[in-house]
Parts: sequence; structure tokens; C-alpha cells
Amino acid sequence: MNKFGIIIFIIGTLFSGAFAVSMSQVDDSEAILTEGTILEDSSYSESLNGFYTCRAYLVVGYNAGTPTQVYTAETFATMESSNSCVELIEQYYPVGDKIDVYYYEDSPGEYSFYSTSTDENGIYACCAILFGLLAIGGLIMTFALGGTSAAVKTGGLSGRSSAGGSSGIGQTGGLRGRNEQNSKNSGVMSLSDPNFSGPHQGKFLSGHTRHGNRKFSTFQEAKEFCLADREAGGITMEGENHFTVRRENNLLNSSMGEVSWVKKVEYNSGMAGTNAQSSPTSRSPNVRLPRGEYNYDSLIQRYGLQNVPAGEVRNKVMAAGLMTPAMADKFFENRFVIKTLGLEEVPRQANIASSVLQAPKKNFWKTAESTISSTSGVQEKCGHSGCSRSVTSFDFRCFDCRKRFCDEHRGATFQCSECA
Repeated sequence: MNKFGIIIFIIGTLFSGAFAVSMSQVDDSEAILTEGTILEDSSYSESLNGFYTCRAYLVVGYNAGTPTQVYTAETFATMESSNSCVELIEQYYPVGDKIDVYYYEDSPGEYSFYSTSTDENGIYACCAILFGLLAIGGLIMTFALGGTSAAVKTGGLSGRSSAGGSSGIGQTGGLRGRNEQNSKNSGVMSLSDPNFSGPHQGKFLSGHTRHGNRKFSTFQEAKEFCLADREAGGITMEGENHFTVRRENNLLNSSMGEVSWVKKVEYNSGMAGTNAQSSPTSRSPNVRLPRGEYNYDSLIQRYGLQNVPAGEVRNKVMAAGLMTPAMADKFFENRFVIKTLGLEEVPRQANIASSVLQAPKKNFWKTAESTISSTSGVQEKCGHSGCSRSVTSFDFRCFDCRKRFCDEHRGATFQCSECA
């Protein structure tokens, strides 16, 4: 049996039954419409709280029942305005005006001012039918799909068996394909050169290709370019008549039957790779370097500087455009670089600027102060009429007439007494 079908059937049955029960409990009584009259017992009021709020308390009388009796209903209405509105709301709901009232025949005292009758039975009936159909669908799923599920499982087993057979054929085909690839490479495997190690079947060289990803049709042509390129690591044959010169000499496994030749050490002075000859001072791969030294080591390994003669290292770095002259000075002064490349430590040049600085003369500030006091300011006469006192550029100066004044005749503010 199908478990999902059983679950759907149970849920559909429960909800359908619940809506059917609710439908049977709905009150079928309908509200009756009648006209009510606003009675004199109604009242009107007004309050002010930033704006006027007017309220009408309405008492409505209506006739209902058998025999007919007068019943009363109460409600209210409100109005807001920037002006007094009590008279206006009284005009809207005057005494004696007619209002619709709804009441129930079996209980005339229960009233409402709007119709509350809704077709609840119809809503409940629709929901009950919907979930009933869902339950029927679950029941059909339970019994109709039960046998199919078992068949699917068996079919899955047979399918897996078929897949296994196909897989076996595929593997055989793959083996045949590899054998065909090996037969195609049989002629290439006889190619050997004293300048290269290999050929290495099923291997390719990592790194980018050299010479703009150029493809060479013969090994001999690729070999000439590889030997002439100091930064080339070797040659990889990617397909029939398809040879490329690679930058590095790290051999990686290939699933495409590629064949590679690694350029020997004496030709790898400008190339980085795991097969390149290491200098006597090369570090152990397990040693963790500080951040600055790690960056320098990465640069050394990348450009194969450890295999370049000591006298040519600086020329190689500058020719490659890796650094500015200032950066190169800092690079070659680093103790780690000196030790790794086997360079002679060059003593740092003394700071010329610091040697030029001299200690200040004794009593420098007193001498400077006396010089300033004796030479500062131009001697003038006080701008006040009748005053012959001399003034300097440090004395008071009028903002308007621009004359200078002695302390006795200086202005109270930024103006002199004559301009004020």
C-alpha cells in the first residue's frame, strides 16, 4: 500500500467530516428588515480637544413580532470638525428620521443595523466536497499505486543490472580507447633527447604555455624553442602533431594520454619548478617563514633566482621589470635573500641627510631672540597729533587710517580715537 495515499485519505476524510458537521450546525434563520424611527430619547453632545468632536446617541424604535410590539435599539454616530458641529450632527440624525433595522423572527429583541446573513452553508459545503475529493484521490493512490511501487523497485534492480552491463561495456570501451591512444603514442615514445628526461607517458607539465600558446607540429620544432627559452620547463604533447612548450617542469597525471619531456637542469637556470636544481642554501619545505621572507622566497622560487649566478641576479631582476631600483636595493639587502642566493652582504650606505645635521650652537635661542628684538620693526612716530614717541610694527595700528600709536594714545578697539 502507498503510505502517502493513506495519509492523504485520512486528512481529506477528517476535514471533509468537520466541514459537514459545521454545515449542520449553522443557524438557518434569516434577519428581517424593518424601518426604525429615531426617538426623542436620543441626545447630542460636543467636546473640544484641539478640534470639535460631536456625538449623537440614537435611540431607535421599531415594530416586530407577532403580535406586533415596539422594541428599541441603540447606536451612536460621531463627527469631527474644526468648528462647532453639534447642530450639524443633529441635522444629520434628526428626531423622527427613519433608519433600517434588522431583527430575527424567533428573537425580535436581537437587532442589527446591517445585514449579517451569509451563505455559511454554501461555504461549508464547498470545503466538505473539496476535502472529500482529496480523500478519494488518496484512496485511489493507496490501492492503485501499491503494486506499481513494487514493480518500480524490481525494475530499479533490473535497471541497475542493465546499467551495470552498460557500465562494463563502457569500461571495456574506455580500455580499448586507452589502448588505441597508447598505440598512437607508440611512435612518440621512441623520441628521446639527451637534453630532456622522458618521454613520460600519461603525464603533462603544469603551468602556462610559453610563446603565446603556440602549437608546434613536431617535437624537433618544439625542442628548439624550449632549449632557447631559459624560462621553459619542458614540452607536452597534447595530441597528434600538437606539441606545446610549458613554463614549469612539474609532472602531473593526465587522463588524456598526454606525453611530456622535462628539460634537464643545465637548461633550467631561468625556470621555477620542483625538478630544478636547488642551491645549497635552499630551505626545507617544512620550514615556515615570516611573512616578509615568505614573499621574497615566493619571488625567488617563481623566477628561479636561486639558479642564476650571483653576478647576474640583479640584472635579471631589473631586466624583468619586477622592481624599481629602490625596491631592488631593499630586496638585495635582506639577510634571507642574501643567504638564499649566496650573495655577499653589502653594508648599508650611511644616511647622508642625517650626517649633515649638526648640533645647534650653544645659547642658540638667546642669540636668535636678541637678533629679532634688535632688528624687528621699523621705527615710526606715534600717529596722534602732538605726540613724538617712536613706535614699531608691534604697536597698535588703526584699522581705518592705518597709523600706529603708542600705548598712551592707542584705540580702545580696532580703531583709533579719531576714527572711532
